[in-house]
Amino acid sequence: MSSTVIRPSWQGFANLQYLVIFGDSYSDVGYNALLSNHPTVEDPLGVDFPGYGFVEPGAANWVGHLITNYANHKPLLVYDYAVGGDDVSGVRKQVQVRFLPRVGEKPDWAPWLGSNTLFITWIGINDCGYADDRTVSASIKQLFNEQEDLYKVGARNFLFIDVPPIHRTPIGLTLARTEQRSSDIYELWNTELREAIIHFSTAHSDVTTLLFSSWATFMRVLDDPMSHGFEVEDVVRNAGRIWVDHLHPTSRMHDWIARDLAEFLSAQPAYLENVD
Repeated sequence: MSSTVIRPSWQGFANLQYLVIFGDSYSDVGYNALLSNHPTVEDPLGVDFPGYGFVEPGAANWVGHLITNYANHKPLLVYDYAVGGDDVSGVRKQVQVRFLPRVGEKPDWAPWLGSNTLFITWIGINDCGYADDRTVSASIKQLFNEQEDLYKVGARNFLFIDVPPIHRTPIGLTLARTEQRSSDIYELWNTELREAIIHFSTAHSDVTTLLFSSWATFMRVLDDPMSHGFEVEDVVRNAGRIWVDHLHPTSRMHDWIARDLAEFLSAQPAYLENVD
């Protein structure tokens, strides 16, 4: 069975009105569920655009690029709970403390439906930094406990993003030389994530599950940087055009993530029926 399964909840990328995002620094825009304003058409992130992410000052990450450059419909409001440094235990807090008691209750100011909302989870980089085979399995299990709670409050469209090839970041290359670390743990995470998505989809016949591969996007760019507007030396350079520091992508690299993600979402046909 595929990890991407379209069900009646999916009415197509162009019909989404809400994105709910959980994750780490790769997705963080500086939104605070307690202190930030509610997202609006004028301020779709709930913070001043492009937010306050782990990219160059005043630049957008993939979230900002996606809603401005590649989503040609409004309103598309974003509730982005991602926090830099978080692992799966952090996602639990994002779901249980920040989302469920507020937006999860579908208040008047966020009347989302299962069919017009996409729940996006991109996590695992920080988990893999300290993981082994046993802890990967435990983390994936915990992650899908949170998806179950999202399902209980009406989430029906789920997008998961796998981990990128962290072994090819500047810090990853350094660790590979000094600690003999390889890509194995990241590939294991992605394999177990895919299997868990299939299990989740099988258990819930009314959910749409989507798996987007950031691994594939990064590998393509890193293997052929010049075709993507970068220089060969940028592949390994800290504070270059691909990596803003030892671990995080630049806004230009985030734009490639957003572009690929938009193409992926647009390629998923709307189910013919409506459920809400």
